[in-house]
Amino acid sequence: MNLYYKYLPQLIGQTDLSRNLKVLKELGFAGVFFPYYKPAYSNNGNKRQVYYPLEKANEYARQTGLKFGVYVACFQSSRLWAKENFSPPVNHTGTSYIPDGHYFPVCPNNPMGMDNFYRIVERLAKLSPCDFYLFEYLRFPFNWQKEDLDVQYHLPKFCYCPFCVTEFSSVMGEVVSYASQIMDYLAEWLDWRSNVITNLIGIAHEALAKKGRLIISVPPLALIDLPFTTGQIPGSITDMGCFLSPKLYHPSKPNNLPWIEDILDQYRLEINLNKLFPAMHVRSQDEIDQCLQLGDKYQLAGALLTIIPPAMN
Repeated sequence: MNLYYKYLPQLIGQTDLSRNLKVLKELGFAGVFFPYYKPAYSNNGNKRQVYYPLEKANEYARQTGLKFGVYVACFQSSRLWAKENFSPPVNHTGTSYIPDGHYFPVCPNNPMGMDNFYRIVERLAKLSPCDFYLFEYLRFPFNWQKEDLDVQYHLPKFCYCPFCVTEFSSVMGEVVSYASQIMDYLAEWLDWRSNVITNLIGIAHEALAKKGRLIISVPPLALIDLPFTTGQIPGSITDMGCFLSPKLYHPSKPNNLPWIEDILDQYRLEINLNKLFPAMHVRSQDEIDQCLQLGDKYQLAGALLTIIPPAMN
């Protein structure tokens, strides 16, 4: 199995890009993924977002003999949240989401979020071809790093914003706006949510599939819980020709190999594992070796590694 490196400029700092890529090649990585945009700060200290120099990074990677991928946060943006007219996601009790930590979710039915997504896809289509396009947060809001992964609630937590209930009502042909009403149409509600996400993936696939392989990121949930919680249907995603990238890490399960294998065993029952491109956090060479062993055992397409301190050097 090939290993790919997720390049995090905020961790690596202002170091020589060309030298870093040569080091990754020497360490045995097959490729590197760069961010679509990166955090930056204006003179007054306010956070903003700027485009990462993808063309230069792509050129350097290919000169070094590495495959090149780009990763992008689709419906997650602190920049959109900072806009005065932004409408946050709403949960099933009618309460607006309050950002917690670094997660600033955007409803995929929010026009501002949709416009941002279309611009991302359009710009990627104009850039030089990449080997991989990793779409993160292409789903309904779910703060999986803070949530219990054992999904027990009767309704998805998000989203019930005016954009969602208005669109769903138009599909149903009647006004549906309260959680009690949605419970009566739960099957239709879940199908509609999945159609929203599937259509967005289809837009990206149509624009980029001839340039490189699409990878869709999914939270580390039980396979049966993904459509309910995020609107993502794993089988539909792989049937489009996309790779699927489950995040095989969670704060409550550090280096928990049985948990990782349980998730992979669930996927093995439903889809071909050579379409899996999981994302993992590693802190040591031993954990990197463990990833390689998993890849050999399950015949995975590849693995995207985030190497975090103290293994940064």
